[in-house]
Amino acid sequence: MVPILEEIPILSYHKITSQAEFGLNTLPPRRFQEQMNYLKEQDFHPVTFQDLLTQKIPQHPIIITFDDGYSSVYQEAFPILKELGFRAVIFIISDYIGKINSWDANLFAIKFSHLDESQITALAAAGMEIGSHGVSHRALTFLTAKELEYELCHSREILTSLSGKAIESFAYPFGIQDITIQLAVQRAGYKFACINVWGSRNGSNHYCLPRLPVYRMDSLNSFKQKLNPGWRKQLEILKLRLCSWPAFLTPLYQKFFKKLY
Repeated sequence: MVPILEEIPILSYHKITSQAEFGLNTLPPRRFQEQMNYLKEQDFHPVTFQDLLTQKIPQHPIIITFDDGYSSVYQEAFPILKELGFRAVIFIISDYIGKINSWDANLFAIKFSHLDESQITALAAAGMEIGSHGVSHRALTFLTAKELEYELCHSREILTSLSGKAIESFAYPFGIQDITIQLAVQRAGYKFACINVWGSRNGSNHYCLPRLPVYRMDSLNSFKQKLNPGWRKQLEILKLRLCSWPAFLTPLYQKFFKKLY
């Protein structure tokens, strides 16, 4: 067990890019740089889930995560992280390695590329943790038992081969899960699993870890409030929950209009 985990803030990002989209998941590189500089100034020490298994945790730990595995993580975020000596966790959709995000029901079908194999290998070699975000980014509660096993196990096999390390962490697509899904993730060999802002820490349950999303509209001040205890942080969480509900439209689009495999 890793009891300290309940006290570690977990941030979640998606795309670090100046390219615009009709959504909240793109963050300009300059703003990401400001946020990482703030963490450095405040003496935060980014760690990975793999670090937690060693139980050698520094003072003021924080976990930085990226969902979906977009190529902008390598192109824009990685140089900033490397400059500051930071590490992060990148959750990758294994069927979309080197492809565009055709799984996503974003407005006007604006396309973004995913990391390719060479970029994933380079990130892992540089100390970034590679985690799984499933095979196809489908809501796991919609799947049959056989499909669920495939999403969890096949993605883990592919990513283990690319990273050269055991894949210890998983992020539920859309943050959607239940106790049946949590147990399946545990059986598949993962040690940790993340949801999104819709949830709360549940004692020592490491298969339902809520995160603090960082969106395009977040100012540096709102970013600071996410990391400080008190009513301002709770107000930020409420704002995040109100802003994130449209994401639940994508699983419905996938279920009724798009066959992913």
